[in-house]
Amino acid sequence: MKLAITVLNCYPFSRKPMRKEVILAVIIGIILGGVILYGINLANSTSKPDTEDQNTENDTQVNPTSPSNLQDQISITSPQKNAVVTEEKITLKGSTKPNLNIAIISENDDLLVISDENGGFSSEINLISGENLITVTAVNEKLATVSASITVIRTATLPN
Repeated sequence: MKLAITVLNCYPFSRKPMRKEVILAVIIGIILGGVILYGINLANSTSKPDTEDQNTENDTQVNPTSPSNLQDQISITSPQKNAVVTEEKITLKGSTKPNLNIAIISENDDLLVISDENGGFSSEINLISGENLITVTAVNEKLATVSASITVIRTATLPN
């Protein structure tokens, strides 16, 4: 009889509730669920296509925070929009107002140049194979910006 009572008091057969273990498991489960939910939310938010970039492609725009009397214009003169080239490097040329800071953003390069006394600028750009979006932004002394974008397509060979 004493043996049966001893067996019933063993760990798997004990009647004492395991409150500490249950509370700890619930807390760990909530934390783990929160981490997984945060990861899924982060992955979903970064995988959505950025529709803002598609709307501004190949357009000149003035920053809405810029003063209304801002006359800064920017144009890309070379290469043309949707140009197809075989070279790894191209020379980007454009014009804006004189002595403005110019930021040139492409797939491979982020460049800063200053427009000359006539407002012209040029820079050599490295291209990747396929579609290359190039955005040129001019910033004046009042920190107002104006941008222009073009797409250049680099291919190994041109069709006959």
